[in-house]
Amino acid sequence: MRNSRRDIAEFVSGGIFAAMLFFTLTLLGEVLASSPSSDYAKGIAVISAKISGFGGLNGREAQKSLPEENAEITDAGGPLSAPKAGLDARAAQELIRLGGFGGWDIEAAPQEIQESGGNAEEPKDEEGLPYPDDIDGRDGRIVRKTYTYRTSTTYLELPGGGLLRNCTDIDSGYLLEQCAREPDFGFDPSAEPLVLIMHTHTTESYEPRERDYYDADFSSRTTDLEKSVAAVGEAIAEGLEDAGIGVIHDKTVHDYPRYTGAYDRSAETVKEYLEKYPSIKIVIDVHRDAIEEDGVRYAPAAEINGQSAAQVMIICGCTNVPQYRYNLRTAARLQSQMETDWPGLTRPILFDERNYNQELTHGSFLIEMGSNANSLGEAVYSGELVGKSLAKVILGLRGY
Repeated sequence: MRNSRRDIAEFVSGGIFAAMLFFTLTLLGEVLASSPSSDYAKGIAVISAKISGFGGLNGREAQKSLPEENAEITDAGGPLSAPKAGLDARAAQELIRLGGFGGWDIEAAPQEIQESGGNAEEPKDEEGLPYPDDIDGRDGRIVRKTYTYRTSTTYLELPGGGLLRNCTDIDSGYLLEQCAREPDFGFDPSAEPLVLIMHTHTTESYEPRERDYYDADFSSRTTDLEKSVAAVGEAIAEGLEDAGIGVIHDKTVHDYPRYTGAYDRSAETVKEYLEKYPSIKIVIDVHRDAIEEDGVRYAPAAEINGQSAAQVMIICGCTNVPQYRYNLRTAARLQSQMETDWPGLTRPILFDERNYNQELTHGSFLIEMGSNANSLGEAVYSGELVGKSLAKVILGLRGY
């Protein structure tokens, strides 16, 4: 009898505690919802409701529809559709995003930031944006990390190796099916050039050497093409040329003197090349990332053959890219080849609701070569590695 009374007392006490906790969290949620952290609070509320059975993923479902959401598409293998991921899977993905689980998974690491060049035209002079001779101010820390990942509902293991991060509502099984298919090129072995390498943000640059601090006065931008991502693009191009693959490396500066509208300008550049050289099947927009949090900049790096290399990340978009699956096939083939050749070099392919002019071909993708906290030498070395792996992919598709 005493045990029964004690059990009842514990049950009642637990109920009172749960009610108080719920009331406290509700008040906290209202406070957070009116603060800059409202997105976090709303996300927790939405997922909590989903898990508790009191509601659906309204916030998630309110996102804009994807181009192929309701369309039937066809391919060599027959009719295909792009089904959306189930609510349970998306709930799990959202919890991972909000909770930051898993060591140095990308959710736990600082998120990529999009640099803003402003709307005003920058003052233009004959020197452009020279790379500074003296950038030794110690204004903040640089932390070097090798980003590692685990498979999950968001991080998918590609059929040939490497990972893909699905940040969309498109069903992950469908994406993996596409990644297992051959790219849609119809190669003519005698046609040249085959690859166009270009830069929307041509002035993006790097640290002068590997170090653990940065100078805040240095904007990490320069019109010196030997110190910017153009030098990395050149390293990729040389790897293709060494393998006998025709490549054009365009070094047009699209983001200076005006940063805003760079993608419109780079789109025109790509269209001109495609019209002049119909043989071009692959277009690579080479960038570098910028990862920063609380004044600390992060340099994604991996040791490859005893040398530090900037980790690379391919980005594939599906917003206004009706044929995104073809780009994804090409990207997946390169991702798997790089991880086979140079384990640890890559971060997962980022598949997201973005565009980046990727509707222009069946082999368009953007590639982030390290971040602004990496050294130029690390990024150029990675360019060499990417060039060798891409050459293997192309030669394999040609049947060589």
